[in-house]
Amino acid sequence: MAIKKIISSRGSAVKKPITPVKVPVVVEQVVEEVAPIRSSSEGRDNYPAVKKACTFCTKKTVPSYTDMANLKHFLTDRAKIYPRGRSGVCSKHQRLVAKNIKYARHLSLLPFVPQV
Repeated sequence: MAIKKIISSRGSAVKKPITPVKVPVVVEQVVEEVAPIRSSSEGRDNYPAVKKACTFCTKKTVPSYTDMANLKHFLTDRAKIYPRGRSGVCSKHQRLVAKNIKYARHLSLLPFVPQV
């Protein structure tokens, strides 16, 4: 039990025990809703996965270091080469795109770093 110090009118301290006050306690019942576990294909509005078609395979062309407009589609704004999942080309053409971008950089046709 806690003891409360009270100062009397004479200036001396008097110790009185504190009586506990009974306060009505309201208990709320908290119910958490747990989301059901979904597989990887369910979270995408049940649309079938659409696979990107390789632009070079559909046009039956190969990337060239002389075609700057085409190669710039595979570079970020910081002059990094997009990965295959982002660029949407097949692995064969992704290797050719990367090789041609690097070749164009050495010939100073494409920048190594972005211009500020």
